[in-house]
Amino acid sequence: MRGPWPGRLGLVALLGLLGGRAGLLVGLALVVYDAARSPSPRELLAGSVALLAAVPLAVLVQGLPTRATLGPDLAAGNPAAHLLAGTGLALLVLGVLRDVRDRAP
Repeated sequence: MRGPWPGRLGLVALLGLLGGRAGLLVGLALVVYDAARSPSPRELLAGSVALLAAVPLAVLVQGLPTRATLGPDLAAGNPAAHLLAGTGLALLVLGVLRDVRDRAP
C-alpha cells in the first residue's frame, strides 16, 4: 500500500487499541475528515487546542469531585472529558507530525 492510507489505517488501529469502541469511532471520523478536507497542520493544532480546552468544561458540567471521590479513576468516571482529551491529543500528534513532514527538506 502506498500513499496516505497506511498511515490512516494505522491511526484508526492505534486509536481503536487505546480507546476501544470510542477510539475506533474517533479514528474513523478523523480519517474521513482527513480524506475529505486534508486539513493543514495549523487547523489540526487549533482543533486540538479547542478540544483540550473543553476538557475542564466537561468536568465542570458533570460536577467537581469531592475529596472522597478524588483519585486516579477520576478520568474513568467522566467519559466525555476522557474522550475530549484523547481526541485532542490525537489531533495534536497528527498536527505536529504533519507540520514536521511539511518542513522536511
